[in-house]
Amino acid sequence: MAMKSINSRSLSAAAAVSLICALLLADFAAADPGTAGFFVPRSAATACPGRKGLGKLVAAADILVFRGGKACGQRFEVTCTGAGCKKGKKVVVEIVDTCSPTTNRPCQTLTLSRAAFAAIANPNAGVVSVNFKQLK
Repeated sequence: MAMKSINSRSLSAAAAVSLICALLLADFAAADPGTAGFFVPRSAATACPGRKGLGKLVAAADILVFRGGKACGQRFEVTCTGAGCKKGKKVVVEIVDTCSPTTNRPCQTLTLSRAAFAAIANPNAGVVSVNFKQLK
């Protein structure tokens, strides 16, 4: 079997391109689609022990994101992606609560504080499409 000579520069360039592509795809794959609404806090009580719900950039998460409280205190970067969004705006929120759905109001993936929502979208939009990812 004949061995083909490989130029170390082309191998390094190919490895660099592969690494860049992998990093870009990993970043893209790390963002999850969802929806976001907002709330106006009326009390500081939350489902996360030791956390206050009256912070400016906080959020409540639906049960899939909340994971039985494992999301408490975790920070998420939220990017608005649809109608009603402020183009290119992102916000980082801390999860301090979970959503409690009612028959009149289902949970959004993330329910942001009004300040967090207003940072990425027009509050008149009510509910917007978002991409979100947990920060390390």
